Amino acid sequence: MLQARIHGIKDGKFEINLSCATNEIKDLPEEFFGQISVEGILAKVGKRYTLTGKVRFNAHLVCDISLEEYDEEIFANFEFVFIANTEMYLMREEKDIYETESGEIIIHEDDQYLDISELIRQELLLNIPLKKISPKYRDLSFEELYPQFSSDKNKGQDIENVWSELKKLQLGN
Repeated sequence: MLQARIHGIKDGKFEINLSCATNEIKDLPEEFFGQISVEGILAKVGKRYTLTGKVRFNAHLVCDISLEEYDEEIFANFEFVFIANTEMYLMREEKDIYETESGEIIIHEDDQYLDISELIRQELLLNIPLKKISPKYRDLSFEELYPQFSSDKNKGQDIENVWSELKKLQLGN
Protein backbone atom coordinates (compact mmCIF):
# COMPACT_ATOMS: atom_id res chain seq x y z
CA MET A 1 0.00 0.00 0.00
CA LEU A 2 1.06 3.56 -0.62
CA GLN A 3 0.55 5.61 2.52
CA ALA A 4 2.05 8.94 3.56
CA ARG A 5 2.15 9.56 7.30
CA ILE A 6 0.42 12.85 8.23
CA HIS A 7 -0.21 12.42 11.95
CA GLY A 8 1.49 15.18 13.93
CA ILE A 9 3.17 17.00 11.02
CA LYS A 10 3.35 20.79 11.14
CA ASP A 11 2.53 23.22 8.36
CA GLY A 12 5.16 23.20 5.65
CA LYS A 13 6.53 21.15 2.76
CA PHE A 14 7.89 17.65 3.12
CA GLU A 15 9.57 15.30 0.66
CA ILE A 16 7.72 12.02 0.12
CA ASN A 17 9.27 8.82 -1.27
CA LEU A 18 6.99 5.79 -1.31
CA SER A 19 7.14 2.46 -3.07
CA CYS A 20 5.34 -0.85 -3.12
CA ALA A 21 5.06 -3.95 -5.27
CA THR A 22 2.39 -3.93 -7.95
CA ASN A 23 0.66 -6.92 -6.35
CA GLU A 24 -0.01 -4.81 -3.22
CA ILE A 25 -2.35 -2.51 -5.18
CA LYS A 26 -5.86 -3.93 -5.35
CA ASP A 27 -7.40 -4.50 -8.82
CA LEU A 28 -4.27 -3.56 -10.76
CA PRO A 29 -4.16 -5.28 -14.17
CA GLU A 30 -1.57 -7.97 -14.88
CA GLU A 31 0.32 -5.80 -17.36
CA PHE A 32 1.90 -3.91 -14.43
CA PHE A 33 4.90 -5.52 -12.76
CA GLY A 34 7.74 -4.75 -10.39
CA GLN A 35 7.81 -1.76 -8.08
CA ILE A 36 5.67 1.36 -8.14
CA SER A 37 7.66 4.38 -6.98
CA VAL A 38 6.13 7.66 -5.85
CA GLU A 39 8.22 10.79 -5.35
CA GLY A 40 6.83 14.15 -4.47
CA ILE A 41 6.16 16.97 -2.08
CA LEU A 42 3.51 16.95 0.62
CA ALA A 43 2.47 20.49 1.52
CA LYS A 44 0.38 21.10 4.62
CA VAL A 45 -1.42 24.37 5.29
CA GLY A 46 -3.91 24.19 8.15
CA LYS A 47 -6.23 21.28 7.40
CA ARG A 48 -5.29 21.13 3.72
CA TYR A 49 -2.78 18.58 2.41
CA THR A 50 -1.54 18.80 -1.16
CA LEU A 51 0.51 15.94 -2.55
CA THR A 52 2.24 16.72 -5.84
CA GLY A 53 4.68 14.42 -7.55
CA LYS A 54 5.53 11.74 -10.04
CA VAL A 55 4.81 8.02 -10.09
CA ARG A 56 7.07 5.59 -11.97
CA PHE A 57 6.02 2.07 -12.94
CA ASN A 58 6.74 -0.74 -15.39
CA ALA A 59 4.21 -2.19 -17.80
CA HIS A 60 4.31 -5.24 -20.04
CA LEU A 61 2.61 -4.18 -23.29
CA VAL A 62 1.85 -5.57 -26.75
CA CYS A 63 2.89 -3.44 -29.73
CA ASP A 64 -0.05 -2.34 -31.90
CA ILE A 65 2.10 -2.46 -35.03
CA SER A 66 4.03 -5.72 -34.72
CA LEU A 67 2.13 -7.55 -31.94
CA GLU A 68 5.47 -8.06 -30.19
CA GLU A 69 5.52 -7.94 -26.41
CA TYR A 70 7.75 -5.35 -24.76
CA ASP A 71 8.34 -3.77 -21.36
CA GLU A 72 8.27 -0.04 -20.79
CA GLU A 73 8.85 2.25 -17.84
CA ILE A 74 6.09 4.85 -17.66
CA PHE A 75 5.98 8.08 -15.69
CA ALA A 76 2.90 10.00 -14.59
CA ASN A 77 2.55 13.33 -12.81
CA PHE A 78 -0.16 13.81 -10.22
CA GLU A 79 -1.62 16.26 -7.74
CA PHE A 80 -4.03 15.25 -4.97
CA VAL A 81 -5.65 17.63 -2.49
CA PHE A 82 -6.99 16.41 0.85
CA ILE A 83 -9.06 18.36 3.36
CA ALA A 84 -9.18 17.18 6.98
CA ASN A 85 -12.75 17.88 8.10
CA THR A 86 -14.45 15.34 10.35
CA GLU A 87 -17.95 16.79 9.99
CA MET A 88 -17.86 16.67 6.19
CA TYR A 89 -16.26 13.23 6.34
CA LEU A 90 -19.07 11.84 8.50
CA MET A 91 -21.77 13.41 6.28
CA ARG A 92 -20.22 11.84 3.18
CA GLU A 93 -19.47 8.51 4.85
CA GLU A 94 -23.00 7.16 4.44
CA LYS A 95 -22.86 7.80 0.68
CA ASP A 96 -19.23 6.60 0.48
CA ILE A 97 -18.36 9.66 -1.62
CA TYR A 98 -15.38 11.50 -0.18
CA GLU A 99 -14.43 13.58 -3.22
CA THR A 100 -15.89 17.07 -3.57
CA GLU A 101 -17.07 18.63 -6.81
CA SER A 102 -13.75 20.47 -7.06
CA GLY A 103 -11.76 17.24 -6.76
CA GLU A 104 -10.63 17.61 -3.15
CA ILE A 105 -10.76 14.48 -1.02
CA ILE A 106 -12.28 14.75 2.44
CA ILE A 107 -10.45 12.84 5.18
CA HIS A 108 -11.08 12.40 8.90
CA GLU A 109 -9.10 14.77 11.11
CA ASP A 110 -7.82 11.82 13.16
CA ASP A 111 -6.42 9.93 10.14
CA GLN A 112 -2.79 8.96 10.66
CA TYR A 113 -2.01 8.34 6.97
CA LEU A 114 -3.03 9.48 3.52
CA ASP A 115 -3.74 6.24 1.69
CA ILE A 116 -3.09 7.09 -1.95
CA SER A 117 -3.11 3.51 -3.27
CA GLU A 118 -6.44 3.83 -5.11
CA LEU A 119 -5.57 7.28 -6.47
CA ILE A 120 -2.24 6.01 -7.79
CA ARG A 121 -3.97 2.95 -9.31
CA GLN A 122 -6.24 5.30 -11.24
CA GLU A 123 -3.25 7.37 -12.41
CA LEU A 124 -1.48 4.20 -13.60
CA LEU A 125 -4.50 3.12 -15.61
CA LEU A 126 -4.91 6.57 -17.16
CA ASN A 127 -1.27 6.72 -18.21
CA ILE A 128 -1.07 3.50 -20.17
CA PRO A 129 -0.40 4.70 -23.72
CA LEU A 130 -3.39 4.53 -26.05
CA LYS A 131 -1.12 3.60 -28.92
CA LYS A 132 1.24 0.94 -27.68
CA ILE A 133 4.22 1.08 -30.00
CA SER A 134 7.42 -0.79 -29.25
CA PRO A 135 10.49 1.49 -28.94
CA LYS A 136 12.10 -0.12 -32.00
CA TYR A 137 9.18 1.03 -34.21
CA ARG A 138 8.55 4.52 -32.79
CA ASP A 139 10.90 6.48 -35.02
CA LEU A 140 10.11 4.65 -38.25
CA SER A 141 8.01 6.22 -40.96
CA PHE A 142 5.13 4.43 -42.67
CA GLU A 143 7.29 3.81 -45.74
CA GLU A 144 9.98 2.16 -43.61
CA LEU A 145 7.47 0.00 -41.77
CA TYR A 146 5.48 -1.10 -44.82
CA PRO A 147 7.54 -0.71 -47.98
CA GLN A 148 5.02 -2.80 -49.94
CA PHE A 149 2.36 -0.12 -49.41
CA SER A 150 4.52 2.93 -49.88
CA SER A 151 4.19 5.28 -52.82
CA ASP A 152 7.89 4.75 -53.63
CA LYS A 153 6.87 1.65 -55.55
CA ASN A 154 4.75 3.76 -57.88
CA LYS A 155 7.30 6.53 -58.44
CA GLY A 156 8.49 4.90 -61.68
CA GLN A 157 5.07 5.27 -63.25
CA ASP A 158 4.25 8.50 -64.93
CA ILE A 159 1.27 10.12 -63.21
CA GLU A 160 0.14 11.52 -66.54
CA ASN A 161 -0.32 8.00 -67.91
CA VAL A 162 -2.88 7.29 -65.23
CA TRP A 163 -5.06 10.19 -66.45
CA SER A 164 -4.41 9.83 -70.16
CA GLU A 165 -7.59 7.80 -70.81
CA LEU A 166 -9.71 10.54 -69.25
CA LYS A 167 -8.12 13.18 -71.47
CA LYS A 168 -9.35 11.31 -74.52
CA LEU A 169 -12.98 11.77 -73.51
CA GLN A 170 -14.87 14.33 -75.56
CA LEU A 171 -17.31 16.39 -73.53
CA GLY A 172 -20.37 17.68 -75.40
CA ASN A 173 -19.28 21.36 -75.57
